[in-house]
Amino acid sequence: MGMEDVFNGAKSAMTFYDAYLKTVGEEIGMDRAISLHTKMFETMGAMQGTMIKEQAGTEEIDTKAALSLAKSVPESLGISMEVVEESPQSVVFKVSKCPIYEAAQMMGVDAETIETLCRSGPVRFMDAVTKQLNPNYSYQLQRFRSGADDFCEEVILQD
Repeated sequence: MGMEDVFNGAKSAMTFYDAYLKTVGEEIGMDRAISLHTKMFETMGAMQGTMIKEQAGTEEIDTKAALSLAKSVPESLGISMEVVEESPQSVVFKVSKCPIYEAAQMMGVDAETIETLCRSGPVRFMDAVTKQLNPNYSYQLQRFRSGADDFCEEVILQD
């Protein structure tokens, strides 16, 4: 299966998730739905990070190794991450084509809400993964895309 097939499968799954989140938000309120969304993503990120670290079989994980290990998660969704800056304290990368963003757009979610959902969900997931790999690092969304043809800038950073 090619990356485009993986991307399209992830976009389809995220479309269902977005529809579910919208339905739950209508029933219990979006603030509560987003709170539960965040809790689920943090829990799943911690679990994923633990599994990745166990599979790596190493205790010494620097920023470059953390990115190398953590990027397997976005890549499993067809997301590519291009490193744009690297230092011993941080790795900055850009994410252009994103099934999470495209799925939300397809569901008619406005850009501000997509950013809120990304910061409270997938970014929290990746931060939890990163902290499991090395508790001295964090994962942050530095710049959210301005539209479908733009990119997000994300970073793994030594705290």
